[in-house]
Amino acid sequence: MPILSDIPADIRRAACAFHEAGHIVAGWQHRRYITHAWLRPPYGFSGETCFEPYQRGFRSDSPVDRERAEIEIIILSAGYCGEMIYWNGAGLKWYPGAIASHEDDLRQMKPYLALLRLPDEAALRARCANAATAILYRPAMLAALAAIARRLSDRRRIDRGEVDAILGGAAS
Repeated sequence: MPILSDIPADIRRAACAFHEAGHIVAGWQHRRYITHAWLRPPYGFSGETCFEPYQRGFRSDSPVDRERAEIEIIILSAGYCGEMIYWNGAGLKWYPGAIASHEDDLRQMKPYLALLRLPDEAALRARCANAATAILYRPAMLAALAAIARRLSDRRRIDRGEVDAILGGAAS
């Protein structure tokens, strides 16, 4: 595997953009809309997707909230899935092996996993990753993923209006 610093900047930035776009597309599919997403300066090798906040917290005794928690795990899993779609693209020789970008997503999953208190968290994470992958590989969503990632990579930021325009066209 190549050393991360040996990977050209535009390739690293594009991988990060696909990661954030994965969160965006899976969130949009589940009616979790962003306020914005961005690639952090100076190079855009890391990013952040900010969703509209929930109007209320989560309760472990609520079936609706338990379902919301699982959706959050799907959305968090979609970053890694989006990034893997990029790395698995034709002709990319730079795949860096274990991707550290997923560590932050795994940390963010912890409260949802704690709320669900399932005996087999690994099985739940695998099921959620499969659900995220299924969303991202739908032909229209795959095209939207690429369009959002391109916009993020080129401009380093995207807002809800731009996402809605891209994904609204994909849903028709």
